[in-house]
Amino acid sequence: MKYYDVLLPVPAGGIYTYTCEAGLQAGQRVKVPLGKRELYGIVTGENIAPQPDINYRNITSITDDSPVFGEKYLRFLRMIGEYYCAEPGAVLGGVISGAVLESPQVDPEIKTYDRKDITLNQHQIPVYESILPEINKGFSVHLVHGVTGSGKTEIFIELAKEVIAQGKKVMYLVPEISLTPQMEERLSRRIGFDVMSYHSKKTPKKRTDTFWAFAKGGLQMLLGARSALFLPSDDIGLIIVDEEHESSYKQEEMPPYQLRDMAVLYAKILDIPIILSSATPSVESWQNAASGRYRLHTIPCRPEAEMPDIEIVDMKKVEPIAGILSERLYSELYKTIERGEQAILLINRKGYSHTLYCQSCGEMLMCSNCSVALTYYKSKGVCKCNYCSQEVRRPKCHKCGSDDIREYGAGTEKVAEALEDLFDKKILRLDTENAATYKQLSKMLKDFEKGEYAIMAGTQLVAKGLDFGNVTLAGVINIDNMFGLPDFRAKERAYQLLVQVAGRAGRAAKKGKVIIQTYAPETEVFTHLSCADSGFYEQELIRRKLFNYPPFSKMCRVTLSHTKEETVKEAAVHVYGILKSAAKDAEIFYPAQAPIYKISNRYRYGMVIKTKTNTEMSRLINIASKSLKDNMKSTLRIKFDRDPQFFM
Repeated sequence: MKYYDVLLPVPAGGIYTYTCEAGLQAGQRVKVPLGKRELYGIVTGENIAPQPDINYRNITSITDDSPVFGEKYLRFLRMIGEYYCAEPGAVLGGVISGAVLESPQVDPEIKTYDRKDITLNQHQIPVYESILPEINKGFSVHLVHGVTGSGKTEIFIELAKEVIAQGKKVMYLVPEISLTPQMEERLSRRIGFDVMSYHSKKTPKKRTDTFWAFAKGGLQMLLGARSALFLPSDDIGLIIVDEEHESSYKQEEMPPYQLRDMAVLYAKILDIPIILSSATPSVESWQNAASGRYRLHTIPCRPEAEMPDIEIVDMKKVEPIAGILSERLYSELYKTIERGEQAILLINRKGYSHTLYCQSCGEMLMCSNCSVALTYYKSKGVCKCNYCSQEVRRPKCHKCGSDDIREYGAGTEKVAEALEDLFDKKILRLDTENAATYKQLSKMLKDFEKGEYAIMAGTQLVAKGLDFGNVTLAGVINIDNMFGLPDFRAKERAYQLLVQVAGRAGRAAKKGKVIIQTYAPETEVFTHLSCADSGFYEQELIRRKLFNYPPFSKMCRVTLSHTKEETVKEAAVHVYGILKSAAKDAEIFYPAQAPIYKISNRYRYGMVIKTKTNTEMSRLINIASKSLKDNMKSTLRIKFDRDPQFFM
C-alpha cells in the first residue's frame, strides 16, 4: 500500500493524504472521499512519511492513465498560492471549474481551413524580426506598444505560425469575452484550423472539449479570457497577453490574481517567451520596459490609415440635445449615417438612469442591502443594485414613503432610446445586461459588422479591441465620473479608455474622427491622447514616485466585513495593530470605511499596506492572517488583495 497527497478544490487546506495499491504519478486525477462527499482531485506526489496514528482513507478511483497536469503546472499553482497567501485548494478551485476537473478525456475534431496568408508591412517587420530569434531562447518578456489599428495581431499570428511549425502550442489571451467572437474567426482563417476559445460564457461541454483539445489533443492554438491561462499542456511554446493593461485581467475572488503578472510567472516557469501587447500599456509594464526588465517594441503608425482627429467639446458651454448630445456630436453622427458609415458611442454607465430620487423630499433611492444608489432598467421595468443584484419593481422613498420617484442621469438604455428618436434608426446597445450570453454577443457583433446598425452605443465593452472597417466616428458621451474615483489609477484608466475608444474609428481606408464630451476639458489627460505621445506616462510616473505608489512600491488592500458595524471596526483596528507592530520596512495606513461601506448587508472596513519588497509583504499578510484565524469570529471575513486594481 502506498500513500499519496491529493490536491482538492476546497477553500480551506486542500492537500489530503490517501492510500492506493496502484502506482500513481503527480498530475493524475483521482476520485477520493472527503467527509460524506466524493471529490475529484490531482495527485501531487507520493507521501513517504505518513503519520503512523492516522487511519488514511483509500482513493476511490483513478481517472487518468497518465498525468494531465505536469510538474511545472503544479509548481505554478503552488507559487500562486504562496504569492497570494492562498490555500492550495482555494487556488485550484479558483482557476479550474469543477465540471472540467471531473470531465472524462475526449478528443474533439478540429476543423481545418484554407489558410489566408498576408505580408507584413515595413512597420510590422522590424517587430516580428526582433522577437522571432527569441522564440527558442527560453524566457523573455516583450512589450509591444503599437497604436490602435497598427496591426499588432498580424505580427503575433506570424510568430504563432512559427511556434506551431516547431510542434509547440500557443496561448492567446484577451481581457474580455466580447473580443473572442471576432478574434476566433480571424485567427482560425489566418492560422488554417479552428482556434477554439475558452471562457465562462461557453457551455460546459464546449469548455470541456476545448480543455482536452489543448491539454491532450491536437489544438495548437488556444484563444481565451482570464481562465484560459490555466489550461495545462506539456508543450506550450508562446504566451500572448493582448490588451495587457486591462483591469478585467484581475480576478476578485480567491485567489485574487493579476493575470498579466501570473502569465509572466508561468512563462518563466515554462522557460518560454511571452508577449504583452497594448496601445496603452499599464504604468507598471511601461516602467518595466523603461528599466530593462521587459523588451520594448514600438509600432508608430497604422499601416494603411491615418490616426483619427480628436475633438474635445466643453459641455459647460452647450445646451445638450435631448439632454445627452452636444450639437457637434449630433451633427457628426448625422453626417456619418448619411455617408453610410458607422459610429461607436461610449456611455460609461449602464441602465436607463443611474440615479433615482424622491420628488417629494429629494431623497436619493439607495439599495437596502448596500450603500449604493439603485439603477433604473427601463427595458426590464425594474430598479436594480449593481452590487447585490436586488431588484425592486415599484420603489418607494425610504424616508417619506412617497412613490413619486424620478430618474436622473443617462445610462446606455436612455442614450439608445434618445438616439433612436433623433435618427429614426435602430441602435445596437452593447452592455453586460443586454449581451448576457456568448451567443447573443456574437450575433450582435456580426449584425453590426454586416451593417444592420448605424450606431453601436455601449459601456466600456465597445472600447475593447473591436475592429470594424466601416466605423469612422467614435463619440464619448460621459467620462468625467472616472476622474473623481478614490483610486490612484483613476487617471490611468480614463486615459486608457479614451485612447482605446478613439482607436475604434478610422481603422480602414476612411479617416476617423473622435468627439469627447466633458465638463472638465482642462483635465490633463485630454492633452495626451495621441498614441505617439508618451507624456502621460512621464507625468504619471513622477506622481506615483512622489506618493510611493506602484510600481515604486508593493501594495496590498486589506478588506474586512461583518454584519455588525462595531464588530468589523474593532477587527480592523485589531489587524492594524498587529501589522503596525510587526512591520519592519512598511507603511500601514489606519483603517477606514470602504468607499462602498455596505454590500449585501455586510459593513466593510479597509486599510492599505505598502512595502518595498514582496518578501516583507508576504510576511505581514501571513502574520495578520494567522492572528485572525486564532481570534476571528465565525462571520467575520477578511480579504488580502495583493496588487489591488479596485478600491471601492
